[in-house]
Amino acid sequence: MSTDDHAETSHPLSIDVPDDVHSEKLWGYFFRYGWWFALGAVFLVLTNLAKFAIPAYIGMAVEKMRAAMQSGQLDFSMVRSEVIWFGQIIMILAVAAGIARILSRITIFYPGRYIEFDLRNDLYEKLSDLTPSFYDPAPTGDLTSRVTNDVQRVRVFYALTFLHIVNTGLAYGIGIWRMAGVDLSLTLICLAPYPFLLGGILYLGRALFKQTKVVQAKLSDLSTKVQENLTGMSVVKSFVLEGRESDQYSELNNEFYDENMELAVIRGGLNALVALVAGIGTTMLLIIGTQRVLAGTLTLGQFVEFNGYVVALAFPTIAMGWVFQIWHRGRAAFDRIIEILAREPTLEDPADSDDSDAVSLPPVDGSQPRGRVDMENVSFSYDEDDVLHDIDLTIPAGSTVAFVGRTGSGKSTLVKLLTRLYDPDEGTIRLDGAPIDRVGLRELRSEIGFVPQEPLLFSMTLRQNIRFGLDAFDYDETIGRRAPNSALIPPSESGLEPPLSEDQRVQQAIDVAGLRPDIDGFSDGLETLVGERGVTLSGGQKQRVTLARALLVDPRLLILDDALSSVDTKTEHLILDRLEYIMEGRTSILLTHRFNALNRVDRIYVLEQGEIIERGTHDELIEQGGLYANMYERQQLEETLES
Repeated sequence: MSTDDHAETSHPLSIDVPDDVHSEKLWGYFFRYGWWFALGAVFLVLTNLAKFAIPAYIGMAVEKMRAAMQSGQLDFSMVRSEVIWFGQIIMILAVAAGIARILSRITIFYPGRYIEFDLRNDLYEKLSDLTPSFYDPAPTGDLTSRVTNDVQRVRVFYALTFLHIVNTGLAYGIGIWRMAGVDLSLTLICLAPYPFLLGGILYLGRALFKQTKVVQAKLSDLSTKVQENLTGMSVVKSFVLEGRESDQYSELNNEFYDENMELAVIRGGLNALVALVAGIGTTMLLIIGTQRVLAGTLTLGQFVEFNGYVVALAFPTIAMGWVFQIWHRGRAAFDRIIEILAREPTLEDPADSDDSDAVSLPPVDGSQPRGRVDMENVSFSYDEDDVLHDIDLTIPAGSTVAFVGRTGSGKSTLVKLLTRLYDPDEGTIRLDGAPIDRVGLRELRSEIGFVPQEPLLFSMTLRQNIRFGLDAFDYDETIGRRAPNSALIPPSESGLEPPLSEDQRVQQAIDVAGLRPDIDGFSDGLETLVGERGVTLSGGQKQRVTLARALLVDPRLLILDDALSSVDTKTEHLILDRLEYIMEGRTSILLTHRFNALNRVDRIYVLEQGEIIERGTHDELIEQGGLYANMYERQQLEETLES
């Protein structure tokens, strides 16, 4: 099955998945639990053998009573006992068919649930491996829809489709065989309309598949809209745009409704076609069958038996239309899932490959500074947009440097390269002499404390958010070092000598980040739930929580990306004073729009349009009178006017 025919290439997540990859994934999940499906098929065979044996005994019972009445020599006791015997057999067959039917559904629905379980895990693992280049254009609501709605549809696809396809095949095979044994020509007459049914199914099935994908894409658009508006409801309300957003949601909902109605028309047409063909077959049986009974070429018992087979085939025939709907809906959902599972991370992790060039970061020697950064002719672009050009610099181990520049100058991109969220198009980046693209991603990132410009907290307690980075040392055995136990505050001030416990380090991180007054003001202290994305905290509080989180991992490279922009100047100086002890012996990089604190750093790099145009200390750059001096003077003037 090629996705070329039905993929929405304009969608940011749509890709062309080769047929062999699609088939391998599709059948891979099926054969993973193949013995369950095989056992279910055995029970379906038993179900249909028992079910289709019943009409024969009903026919024999009817024929036995008809023959006794026609002979005129009625022995009611003998006829009664024979009919009761037939009834007992029919009851036994019905019970056996019911038990086998229940067992078939258990053994087939279970693997469907297991496949759903595996798909969710595989999807989340794949999403965890994919890099920012995948997430940048990906709507969150669409991803959520694929992981939830589409996975459920695939579960139904595997379970119900297999159940009804096998059951329908067995029912028609056994039923037609028994019908032909009664009257071959009548069987062919009753089945004459079915080629038209097959043609109609093939025609409507293609439309059903295409429309199903459209409906699921519209549902993803709705999910995205809801997710964005619920997350940003305070912004929507602050600009008094509730009405506009409601109208936009209503428009999307109308589109979803219209596409769903079109899908309903296609489904209705398919169901009507199936019911029409089944009805024609039954009508032909009644017309021709009764004529043959009256003509004496078909006994009444045979007519009743034949009719029993036709009735028994009614549900599989009707289910056929339903199965095609489930089939196409499941295939459409599986296509959307495969568009994620078939992707490969754009960053290679040497730790997960057999690459002989993989290296480890040199061990930390407490007596020597750490975190030397070398960037040699580094260039980077997002698609066609050049962001960094020929960056060439060396940051000595243990130094504190700052990158400044106008918005869009490339500062944040530089940090993304250092943390290897992206790889440069050209050039090499080394950390303590090791090329970072040859270091395992987990090892590399465990050595970098990153405080982003936009802090992200999880729906956990304050304590869990602060110690979030420490969990990696407990849960990831691939990290080549133990959880740190060094002090974050000089022992002369804290009275605590290393090694420190995790709780002691958490308390020190709180003090360094200036969170103590805030936590003391919460009724539940560190056990306070911060809500989704830390919604219950202010911007400054969230920034300080992420700062404490970064400090706890004892990184050799500490990066603060405008991490104190939401705190006042006085608090910023207090935090920077406390950070001086932690910064000793490790490299620290500051990205900031505030120049007041830059007289503390060893060196400042000024970026403009992706190039380093100035470098030096604060005083040196002021004396040069270039861009830095101009930006500094403008900021000083703004602060004077505000005061």
